[in-house]
Amino acid sequence: MEDAYGKSTEEECAEAQIKLEPGSTEMEGHPCRGSPEEKALTFELVSRHFGMPINQAAKKLNVGLTVLKKRCRELGIPRWPHRKLKSLQMLIDNVQELGQETEQVDGQRTGRVVEMLEQTKKLIEERPEENLDKKTRELRQACYKMKFERKRLMDHGAAAAGDGLNQNDSACLDWSLNSVQRQV
Repeated sequence: MEDAYGKSTEEECAEAQIKLEPGSTEMEGHPCRGSPEEKALTFELVSRHFGMPINQAAKKLNVGLTVLKKRCRELGIPRWPHRKLKSLQMLIDNVQELGQETEQVDGQRTGRVVEMLEQTKKLIEERPEENLDKKTRELRQACYKMKFERKRLMDHGAAAAGDGLNQNDSACLDWSLNSVQRQV
C-alpha cells in the first residue's frame, strides 16, 4: 500500500525486508527502484520510436516519461530526436518538390542532395547526439525562406501564376543546391 504521495509505507518496507544502509540514500530491494522495464530499454528498442514524440514513445514502450528520459541520457541521447528527424524529412520533401518545379535539366543534382539528406537522417537515427552540418542548415533556411516568401506573395495576391517559382526563388534554390553539392 502506498501513502498519498505514492511512497511505500514503513510496514511494507519491513515486510519486503528492505534495509537502508547508514549513509545510503537508495533502498536496496525496493520494488520501484531499477525496475526490469527500465533496464530492458536498449538503444535499439528506443531508436525504433524516434519517429514519434517522446510522450507517445513512452506510452508505446509502457514506461513513464521520466524513466524514458533518464534511460535516454544513460544511452547517450541528450535530446529526443523526433523534431530533428521530422525537420529533415520535410526538407527532403521540399527539395524534391522545388526540384520538380524548376524542371532542371540536371535532375541528378536534386537526387544527390536528397541522397545526402537521407544519409544525414540515417546518421541522426543512429547517433542522435550529432548536429546537422552547416550546409544542411543553410539549405533548410533557404527552403524555409522560399516557402515563406511564396506564402507572403500569395496572401497579398501578387503571385501571378499561383504556385510557380519566381526567378529569385529559383536562384536561391540553385545556390543552395550547388553549395550542398560541393560538400557531397
